[in-house]
Amino acid sequence: MPKRLKKTMSVVAALAIGAGALGGVSLFFATSMPSSSIAADQYLHGTVMFRERIALPPEARLTVELTDISAADATTRTIGQTQVASIVGSPIPFSISFDPKLLDPTHRYALQARISAGDTLWFVNDEQIEIEPRNTAKPVEIRVVMVRKSGDDSDLSSIEGKNWLVETIQGMGHVAHGAQTFTISPDGSVSGSGGCNRFFTKATLDGDQISFAEIGSTYIQCPTELMNQELKFLDVLSKTRSYRVDLDKLMLLDANGEAVATLSHQL
Repeated sequence: MPKRLKKTMSVVAALAIGAGALGGVSLFFATSMPSSSIAADQYLHGTVMFRERIALPPEARLTVELTDISAADATTRTIGQTQVASIVGSPIPFSISFDPKLLDPTHRYALQARISAGDTLWFVNDEQIEIEPRNTAKPVEIRVVMVRKSGDDSDLSSIEGKNWLVETIQGMGHVAHGAQTFTISPDGSVSGSGGCNRFFTKATLDGDQISFAEIGSTYIQCPTELMNQELKFLDVLSKTRSYRVDLDKLMLLDANGEAVATLSHQL
């Protein structure tokens, strides 16, 4: 066989062997590399609706959170969150991505929505929206209620005759479920919801000083986290000695002047 032909065949054979070797290496890496689709996120989607026809400030932002509400001490853990800016009206579509590995089949989960502009809360859902995050095919509709008015038509110089919605208790973050409210009538009568039961008491006001008499309530057995949250709120009322109004926020203060609860005006 001519030397030139032998040399050509040797080169071809070498290339074939090399390609086979490289193919084997490529196969190794392909089967060893993790697939991103294995740990793909799940999604919850739906709309947030409010009935008022108003122009929100340009900085208004919708926040929707998927939270674990199973903790016995009423604390919540965020599983997923989304924010929507440039809100022009209702309904507002949203979509939350979350890691399904964070879910515990023995736990309970809920959605919470709020619309804020800076530090001012405008809308919040006042009903608990429980969901089954493993079944996300059906869109969720969340209705939010207004907690302040736009413009200067909201006179909060007096706390009487107004509905107040709890935002924080003893420094804890936004109350995610079981809306807590109260109203003080001009005669000092107080009624509201602890998140599970209706309660009633009497308020004594003198300037910025306020105290609540012994508190009575209905007794409906609710989930543990709601009952614990309710007890915290009623305990806060019993420790309140004064208050402060800052724009549309009502701060309840204890004997040391420390804020024990923050509330917003609810329409």
